[in-house]
Amino acid sequence: MLKSANLLSAVVVASLISACGGGGSNSVATAPTSPTGPTNPTGPVVTPGDTQTTVPALTYASTSQEYAFVSALNDFRSKVGLGLLAQNPKLDAASANHLAYLLVNDVNNGGTVNFNSYDPVSGRSMLHIENGALAKFTGIQEGDRAKFAGYDGSYTGEEVTFGGNQGGATAFGTLAQTVYHRAGLMLQNVREIGVAVGTDKSQTVVMEMGLKTNQSVASDYVGVYPANGQTGVALHAYVEAPNPFPDLSTANDDFPTKTSYPISVSVVTNNTIAVTTFAVTEAGQSAPMDARLMTRSNDPNAYLASNVAFLIAKAPFKSGTTYNVKFAGTNNGVAFTKEWSFKTK
Repeated sequence: MLKSANLLSAVVVASLISACGGGGSNSVATAPTSPTGPTNPTGPVVTPGDTQTTVPALTYASTSQEYAFVSALNDFRSKVGLGLLAQNPKLDAASANHLAYLLVNDVNNGGTVNFNSYDPVSGRSMLHIENGALAKFTGIQEGDRAKFAGYDGSYTGEEVTFGGNQGGATAFGTLAQTVYHRAGLMLQNVREIGVAVGTDKSQTVVMEMGLKTNQSVASDYVGVYPANGQTGVALHAYVEAPNPFPDLSTANDDFPTKTSYPISVSVVTNNTIAVTTFAVTEAGQSAPMDARLMTRSNDPNAYLASNVAFLIAKAPFKSGTTYNVKFAGTNNGVAFTKEWSFKTK
């Protein structure tokens, strides 16, 4: 959850990587043949993806916060090179049902549930767990609630955030301004989206993502965020729980003063990204910023999957400033490099 806005913990599932080796066989000796000239090496064969580049027009009112939120989400996914998400009315209904449960049962609104706490059974934030004895119950976890609403997909994932009366686009921006929650937004296989935005003073937002069939990216996919040429980038990371930076407090101004906006590089789900160089430098400067590198291997909460790496500087970015990023590493052992720039707001 966001400490300042009670944001949930997004769980990013890290899948194990399996590999198979080829077998050998005995052969009978044959007469020698004339030598042939060397052949030119070829690179890995690229398998194309199945990515939604267009989706039906949203049916939310164009002035609604739901429209603003989903539009911001699809803009984000487009910038990262991921497939867009199509609106699903049944996921909208599941989102609205869970929003109603959260609002009526919040201890701060006269209810009995402290949504800043965690479920002792699943370990998940209580923002995701419903109690069957309470009002507006439609299912214990989001998959149950999606089925209650008639959604027949094979997967449902949920995020909850708060707009603070700044609107749906701002609410989405707080998710993208984190490490773990952004990783959750970059799921590559989901196809559908539903959202509900409350009119409460916190402007609570419930988002459900789902799929009936997987979408996928090409086998040579590399996504970076902020994207090359992107402008209006925020200056620092947003507070979330669990805290990705154990040395920083979520109760004071550590995040605004001791972090930059997170920079991420991702490859195909289940691949392993290994980092040789990952640096961000203010334009016109020669020395890169002192920064934290986060991957699956050093994630203090073991949330990140093997296909993503984050860089977070130890000081905020400057306003209205261009930053240059250099990355070198391997994707399942194959070397690749990326260089790009973005500008802060």
